[in-house]
Amino acid sequence: MGMLDGKAAFVTAAGGGIAGAIARRFGAEGAAVCCVDVVEETVAKTAADIEAAGGKAISKICNVADEEAVKKTVDDAASELGLLNVVVNAAATSEPLHTVANMPLEVWQDVLDVNLTGMFLVAKHAIPHMQAAGGGQFINISSTFGHIAWPQRPAYMATKGAVRQLSKSIALDFAEDNIRANSILPGAIETNRLLSRTPTMEQVREKMVPLHPIGRLGQPEDIANAAAFLASDESSFMTGSDVFVDGGFTAV
Repeated sequence: MGMLDGKAAFVTAAGGGIAGAIARRFGAEGAAVCCVDVVEETVAKTAADIEAAGGKAISKICNVADEEAVKKTVDDAASELGLLNVVVNAAATSEPLHTVANMPLEVWQDVLDVNLTGMFLVAKHAIPHMQAAGGGQFINISSTFGHIAWPQRPAYMATKGAVRQLSKSIALDFAEDNIRANSILPGAIETNRLLSRTPTMEQVREKMVPLHPIGRLGQPEDIANAAAFLASDESSFMTGSDVFVDGGFTAV
């Protein structure tokens, strides 16, 4: 038996490194998984991998900043999977380096639309399905940059801090519905996102490993392990919590 048998999950950004690993782990643990992303090729690959491993998965294309698209995608997922009781909100974008003084409004707004409003919209339309299912779990991906500061990342840090508070708000407002909400704050995880400003992963490691006392960067599976626990009944006394999976990055 898997730790997520009988659960149906909706995972955004499932074509990416971290959320893709979460979706695959969920499938391996017995959950039926709706994999959601804006890139058809990568999200279809995640769903195909789950199916090839003996799990159940479907894939959907959706821009989480578009409320009409979110509602349809969530409703379709619940209909096709039979219920919906786990949501992983992982969709996120990042801005080019700016300070508040020189950041264009459209750049600021784009980051907020995806990282924060998108999470709000998914939660808004998933909650009725969780209520119908008798409860559920939200796992919202924040960041260590939602806890500590980093230069020239004002929009990203603002949204990732807000993710933590949005999660706590959901946890308080829907506890009576047996709906829980927790956030995960990853440290530096070895995915292609780390290469957006550094040419090679080796250079990333040289720069970032010394900042993680555990002596390595994280792997997507490290976040998937935490997400599987939060999605399971083994975490039933946890809600409104911030789960740091950062190799000690924020302990320094």
